[in-house]
Amino acid sequence: MLGHLLDPPPPLAGPAARRRLGPVLVLAPLLVLALLLGGAAPADAEPTEEAVPEHAYTAEGPEVSGGSSLAQAPLVVPGIHRDSFARGAQDEADDSGTTKYYRVAAASGQRVHAAATISAPPYADGVPEEWTPLGVDVSVVTAAGDSCEESTTDDVGAAMTGEGPVTSVAVSGTTGWEGCAGEELFLRVTRTGTRSADLPLPVEIQVAIEPAGIGGGSPAVDEEIEDEGASPVPPAQEEPFVGGRSFATAPEVEPGSSVIELVPGEVSTMRIEVQEGQRLRWRTEVTEQPEDAGSLSLNVADATRGQVTVGGGDWTMSSTSPVNGGGMRAPVDLGNRGSDTASIASAWLPGDQTVTLQRLQLPAGAEPAAAEPVTVVLTLEVEGEVAEDAAEGTVLELGETTVSSGPLDGSLGRIALVVGAGMLTLLALVTGVAGVLVLRLRRA
Repeated sequence: MLGHLLDPPPPLAGPAARRRLGPVLVLAPLLVLALLLGGAAPADAEPTEEAVPEHAYTAEGPEVSGGSSLAQAPLVVPGIHRDSFARGAQDEADDSGTTKYYRVAAASGQRVHAAATISAPPYADGVPEEWTPLGVDVSVVTAAGDSCEESTTDDVGAAMTGEGPVTSVAVSGTTGWEGCAGEELFLRVTRTGTRSADLPLPVEIQVAIEPAGIGGGSPAVDEEIEDEGASPVPPAQEEPFVGGRSFATAPEVEPGSSVIELVPGEVSTMRIEVQEGQRLRWRTEVTEQPEDAGSLSLNVADATRGQVTVGGGDWTMSSTSPVNGGGMRAPVDLGNRGSDTASIASAWLPGDQTVTLQRLQLPAGAEPAAAEPVTVVLTLEVEGEVAEDAAEGTVLELGETTVSSGPLDGSLGRIALVVGAGMLTLLALVTGVAGVLVLRLRRA
């Protein structure tokens, strides 16, 4: 039909030409739109990710599509990436689902730091009695498929109930003849657990490169520091603070107190800078809560999403004991990495630390009144001065680890981008048709 529209029209001039051209210019966009819409959705479309409530964890980052084999693995650069994993484990005996591979370039002496965060939409009616776990396994392998890892941490978060973000991290050995063979390494990321097993779920993948020679020296302390938390200070403002909904959208904050309101399943993230010689301390005080309000959870991760021990975890809210707190078990120091005490070793990477405060979902059948918001005063304190011999600049090559959050985030944003691309294509085709018609009329 488009070919017919492009046939040369009979020679006309003046008003007659305009009358002949008018209906064609009106019909052309409609015909092109019909052609575009007719091929827009295949009959057997793959299931898509479920919409996520505004208050819940929302995976973010530039889209990437992992390969189903090492040979098909796409190259990823330092920074964050977002992929969709189609399936989880089909039963408890086989705890693995979709596996994807990613290629990372690494020079001799470097290490690869990899993290993967998975999340599922909150349960519609609360956490069921029979828990369905959710997790993700990230590992580093060579081109030969051999594992080459210095350390791993699996499923930080509420992995047993499959709610909220769950993160796993892996650090490779050094590349070279005495470590990981080859000039590139591969990430193998596997979705685990039976939570929403037949529903595609997003996974945030973060990659960082550690230059050769980072680290060394003695740990800052020999024994971990016990800490009951930051000192209470009044909030800078009484209006509730709205944090990010993912690692990638966590806003940067200064030390001090903030008022935060949380409903069941809500996640609030924020970034705070902690340099070598300094220590992060935290304190929460619940000022308003309904009866049987459930549990809070607080975790801290460094810039590679590695968990930092701060005495957090999750606890049940109680009107008789509303205050909780803790802090890093050592001042941040590159030498901490070699400590035999895991809690001290975790406080080794200076820079942004991401604090995640989450209100866990209530069990199924809970009283509706228990779902009313709770009000929490969160205090973050950075203790100590920056060390005189602190490393300058960024210790690791992190790439882009944050994205701007806005109305085009998530599934709606991707739909809007597709529609926008379709409209641009439509405009180009219509302009082309009109241009050819006008040109031929002029020649006539």
